[in-house]
Amino acid sequence: MAEKDVLSQEEIDALLTSVDDEDKSGAEDEVSPLDAAASSIQEAAAKASIEEAGDGQFKVINFTSQERIVRGELPVLEKIHDRAIKLFSNDIYQLMGKDLTFNQDPLQIIKHHELIASLPNPTLTNVFRFRPLRGKAAIMYDAVFVYNLVDNYYGGSSQFTALKDRFDFTATELSVMESVTKALVKNIELAWQPIIRIEATKLSEEMNPQLVHFSEPNELLLVSKFNLDFGKEKGAFSVIFPYSMVEPIKQRLEFGASRPDDEIDPNWIMSLREEIMEVPLTISASMRDTESTIGKVLDWKVDDFIPLEMKEVVVLDIEGTRSYTSTLGRANDMRAVKIIKRINH
Repeated sequence: MAEKDVLSQEEIDALLTSVDDEDKSGAEDEVSPLDAAASSIQEAAAKASIEEAGDGQFKVINFTSQERIVRGELPVLEKIHDRAIKLFSNDIYQLMGKDLTFNQDPLQIIKHHELIASLPNPTLTNVFRFRPLRGKAAIMYDAVFVYNLVDNYYGGSSQFTALKDRFDFTATELSVMESVTKALVKNIELAWQPIIRIEATKLSEEMNPQLVHFSEPNELLLVSKFNLDFGKEKGAFSVIFPYSMVEPIKQRLEFGASRPDDEIDPNWIMSLREEIMEVPLTISASMRDTESTIGKVLDWKVDDFIPLEMKEVVVLDIEGTRSYTSTLGRANDMRAVKIIKRINH
């Protein structure tokens, strides 16, 4: 090695001093991985816990709340209830002899405790279980609906307004509404059949909405409300399903009414018919049957004769199924049968 390539002692000391200074500055800036992770979480939480509003204010978000987000609509559920109410209106006409028109509100999604807080007392509530759906559903009638429906049932004309200071219903009103509810539930079961076959079981009946419990307070409810104009007043009733109850079949309630596989393709039917027409079949006709014993059959030998009396009418079997009666004959120097009639099974 040449002498000019060797560092002097002064140059070596200067390099060592520079390295020591860099190590000291790096040690002062070094942060432990746990401290860094904690700092990152705190920063992310601080950013996520506020949401800037249009007026420059900030709103705190509670991350402990696990409120379910319901995305999309359920058009099939609305059609199911619409069909049920059309059938129900016919039953109401048979029950009272009057043609009443129901108007359906858009499907509402609301929490259980919010719905209960908005209901007046009394509100007639029937709680049902619709198997195989899990959970409980409810049908609620307001006091105006009950009062006017019972009034019409007994020949009234709803010329008087419902009493606003009542807190319960009479035994007569409850008896009439029991018949009305049975008719409504029967039609709900019929309307659900294209999607799923359900069977309703009544669990309870209550007049004070504060005592009604069929889901958790924060559970989201799907409320289908129907209004009925009695003349002076408008009554209403609601069919209520918890969202968790229909969530397992949500996809059917979103797309069930317009699924392509529900449509019948005429070309497919024609092709299937053509293929079926080419399926080969085995056709046989028994000329005559006779009976014998095992002992006689074992004694049979070549050139033995077995007497058979030919039948005038024989049965034509298709793949082993008795299908036609026929007579024996000849056609084109071959044995043949002539069909007489079809055998109905």
